[in-house]
Amino acid sequence: MSRSEATVIFTLGFVAWAAGAMALSIYGFDQYERAWGPGPSYQVVLWIILVAAVVVAVGFSIGAKQLAASVPWWKPLLFSAAFTLVFAALTFLAGYLGRLGVEQDLRLLFLGLLSFISSFVAARLLTRNALSANPSINPDAAR
Repeated sequence: MSRSEATVIFTLGFVAWAAGAMALSIYGFDQYERAWGPGPSYQVVLWIILVAAVVVAVGFSIGAKQLAASVPWWKPLLFSAAFTLVFAALTFLAGYLGRLGVEQDLRLLFLGLLSFISSFVAARLLTRNALSANPSINPDAAR
């Protein structure tokens, strides 16, 4: 699987996992903005997830630059599920910073930077996993 295919699977997996988790949160547990209602709240969350997906795709693509070994399709999907949990924790942390008096713009910048870094780290972990599974692959050949 090429780097672009792994990036697409990881990004689409992130969008699917995050959208599913938010649908469960909004429609299953009634956690939404009461002034908007569940439908518009879910739509706003989907837009946020799509913007985050662009940041995540760039970070993962740069991190997977040395992905020379072939990985099965389910590994980037599994990594995207784990990354969705990391993204949820980062979102909670960014919300917690609001209680400490940090401005909204800085919180979003913090969330974007940490999302980029964590998707980059996820790609590096996937690359390391693929190289350990195929020790005959030279990681310098991908450059």
